[in-house]
Amino acid sequence: MIEVAEAVARIQAQMPDWGEEQISLDTLSGSLLLDPVLADRPFPPYNRVMMDGIALEQGRYAAGQRQFAIAATAAAGDPHCELLDLSTCIEVMTGAVLPQGSNLVIPYEHLVIENGHARIVQEMDWDPYANVHRLGSDCAERAIVLAPGSRLNGPRWGIAASVGQTLLRCQAVPRIQVISTGDELVEPDQDPLPHQVRRSNVYGLRASLLLNGYPTVDLSHVPDQQQAIVAHYRQASPHYDLLIYSGGVSKGKFDYLPQLWQSLGVEQVLHGVAQRPGKPLWFGVDPATQTAVLGLPGNPVSSLVCLHRYFISLFGGSRPRYARLSQDIHFDKDLTYFAPVKVTHTPMAEVVADPISLKNSGELTALASSDGFVELPRQQSVFCQGECYRYFPWLSLS
Repeated sequence: MIEVAEAVARIQAQMPDWGEEQISLDTLSGSLLLDPVLADRPFPPYNRVMMDGIALEQGRYAAGQRQFAIAATAAAGDPHCELLDLSTCIEVMTGAVLPQGSNLVIPYEHLVIENGHARIVQEMDWDPYANVHRLGSDCAERAIVLAPGSRLNGPRWGIAASVGQTLLRCQAVPRIQVISTGDELVEPDQDPLPHQVRRSNVYGLRASLLLNGYPTVDLSHVPDQQQAIVAHYRQASPHYDLLIYSGGVSKGKFDYLPQLWQSLGVEQVLHGVAQRPGKPLWFGVDPATQTAVLGLPGNPVSSLVCLHRYFISLFGGSRPRYARLSQDIHFDKDLTYFAPVKVTHTPMAEVVADPISLKNSGELTALASSDGFVELPRQQSVFCQGECYRYFPWLSLS
């Protein structure tokens, strides 16, 4: 068995390139950006009025003038105008171009407007350009506003639109199929016999993928029959970038998958990682189709943990997160331990991980109150309250 860090390195190095695609504003997605997005002009592109009120020359206010004749009105979208007589003011609306010759906006809340004049009735020490969003104060022309590797979320799509980028070169979203294996499985809407269980792993895995930025996920099932497994793989592999199998990768008599994959030309990258849960993890790549194959253990906790640790956290563009333990954890096996946790946040914005008791890796219901898991390194057996460890949330896009 190899270490977790070695497994991570191998999967990152061997995962085939999914290519690229052009994403438009009309087909919004959470894809990873490949090119920097540059500002096509300074932002804001003009001195922008930030509050409804009047624009005037600040020196007049500083000199004691408190009543100004209203010379004109400027609304958002109007071409810029000029304050020609500095003893007057221009009535302005939020978003308007600050009139040339003025350098102060006083909001309506400080004014009385009557008979074409604005009278300032609430005194304040107004500095020049108060209530004005200054030209270029956000960024200069040609500044990078979105860096490569950014995952496109709502604010980032808004930024792209604001600089005129309506077509973005992004990493292509992989086509994924999640496959359940086993003769004991029935569909969730069926009543299982005493020797059967409902097919649930693939639904949890697909939900994890969909909720973490992978929109193209299909489901399939193959029985524990070698001919069926081979036929399914030959049919599916040309059409998907990643095949994720749940079950069939351990040491059981009917765990055919690793030997069948290799007989079909899939080159093994790893099989077996020194971890709990998820020790039998398998990964390989088919050089003929450039399809990656991820073999997850069949126990539901193992499947979910391995999917997040070895795929979602590696290729989703999210930054590493950390959490402090709320209590001691003892784990005396010579393995890396992925401990399910529920997280809370302190007033100081620290993430605190509360361990969840788990009898074994088949206890799916224990995850109902969990938010993710922490990775506890193999070199230790006691993990103390207050110590900080890598945290993997079930929902990692935020």
